[in-house]
Amino acid sequence: MDVTPATPRLDAAAVAAAFGLGDVREPPVPVPGGRSHPLWRLRTGSGVWAVKRLNRPREAWWDAEYAVAAAVQENAFRHGIAMPRPVHPLRPAAPLLADLRDGEGELRSFLVHAWCDGAQVPETGVPRAVRRWAGRTLAALHALPAPPGVGGAPVLRRPHAVAEWREALDGAPGDVPDGFVGAVRRFLPDVARAVGLVGAALERPGAAPVFTHADVKPDNVLVTAGGPVLLDWDGARADLAAWEVVRAGLAFGRTARGPGRAGFLDVLGAYREAGGAPVEAAPATFAGEVDRRVGGAAWLLWRALGHRPVSAAERAASYGHVLEYLAELRRVLRSAERWTAWLADARRL
Repeated sequence: MDVTPATPRLDAAAVAAAFGLGDVREPPVPVPGGRSHPLWRLRTGSGVWAVKRLNRPREAWWDAEYAVAAAVQENAFRHGIAMPRPVHPLRPAAPLLADLRDGEGELRSFLVHAWCDGAQVPETGVPRAVRRWAGRTLAALHALPAPPGVGGAPVLRRPHAVAEWREALDGAPGDVPDGFVGAVRRFLPDVARAVGLVGAALERPGAAPVFTHADVKPDNVLVTAGGPVLLDWDGARADLAAWEVVRAGLAFGRTARGPGRAGFLDVLGAYREAGGAPVEAAPATFAGEVDRRVGGAAWLLWRALGHRPVSAAERAASYGHVLEYLAELRRVLRSAERWTAWLADARRL
């Protein structure tokens, strides 16, 4: 069911003109790895750039969330967080975003950042120095003032209710592959448990969100000559600090057998040493990991069912990705009690 989508063609000259990058010196090079948004490396007379085409639903909710993400990104860059430099388009359609017509006349949205040469971080066996960098970086992010222009206290999105999942599956179009809807339905008890856990965690006393990256994990980090940098800020948003740091601890501490205690403690220890707040040793603290899985699965499900503006190949790839996210969600729910013991160990560091 999992099909790797073909990278669409990029009109490099149009992007270069929209962002004031100068003349194109080489054909754009597709960069593999992203599930959601195509990415290219582009060399022009003014430098080397990362060009991302956002698969953007043109809906008010997306515009509002994206505006927050752009504000968080620019705020982090101004305060010295290690990250690629964002480039402002000459005529922005939204903050940091340019809209261009493709060869079929479709309106497409693009972001540009300065290209960073570096080595990717492995999914398992992340070097200890990078794990500790992740903890320190999160502490710095969580201490930042709110981004200018973002009104009011940050508010967390709640995951889609199980009733919404059932409604979407009941109305699945006829071109959905045989067996897909039934396979998703078998995970609905896990979805229900996840939605309840996230809701209960958000209602706990002291659950005050921060504006942050919200997806700090190894595949969003490059190790450059000047040290690690944090990539992919277009999903930045409000998150609970504790949720984000424990997600990072699990991701950066991963071994060939799954999340590892030693790496988890490295991230949490560096976070505390850099001024991060103590993290409560309770299963509810892992609701952020649950939230990411169930939220990602819902987004990809809506894509798989044809409710998002993506290509046929990208839609086809979503079927497998939905089931991957749901399988990961089940594993997280089964592991939360064991991981809570690690949090107790982290508080004794």
